[in-house]
Amino acid sequence: MAQLSKKDQIAEAALRLFLEHGIKGTSVDMVVKTSGVSKPTVYNHFPDKATLLIHVIQCWLETQPNPAFKAKTLNAIQTEIMQRWLTTDSLRLYGLFMGEGFRAPEARDLFKFNFDAQWRQTLQTWGNQFDLEPQTLNAMVNDTIVSALL
Repeated sequence: MAQLSKKDQIAEAALRLFLEHGIKGTSVDMVVKTSGVSKPTVYNHFPDKATLLIHVIQCWLETQPNPAFKAKTLNAIQTEIMQRWLTTDSLRLYGLFMGEGFRAPEARDLFKFNFDAQWRQTLQTWGNQFDLEPQTLNAMVNDTIVSALL
């Protein structure tokens, strides 16, 4: 296994902190302590928390599966959505950006357009094969997200 660059080491530590403590609740000092690097190293790579969060989301997106569904029924699609799209981390990111997206709008939009919108488009394409209304599928996904966050 290749060793992470300092930048990615910081991002990996920061992801866990953002998911647990939120944007406001995650301090640079927490990132320093968790990542095991110095504060100047963090600031050398990331001039502010918003820039760090953007990089965190970019790194996270690189690890996500391509949106695709194999299901043939509505029940099967619900299972597949939970296994591939609405994972624990993605649900936590939905919650993070729903609650604090105004603090880091570029990171929020990166997540929205490069993750959420991609999956929703794939779901709509899947639904078209079965003559399902996009509103029905989107409502199912939204209900699942809200239920998971409560």
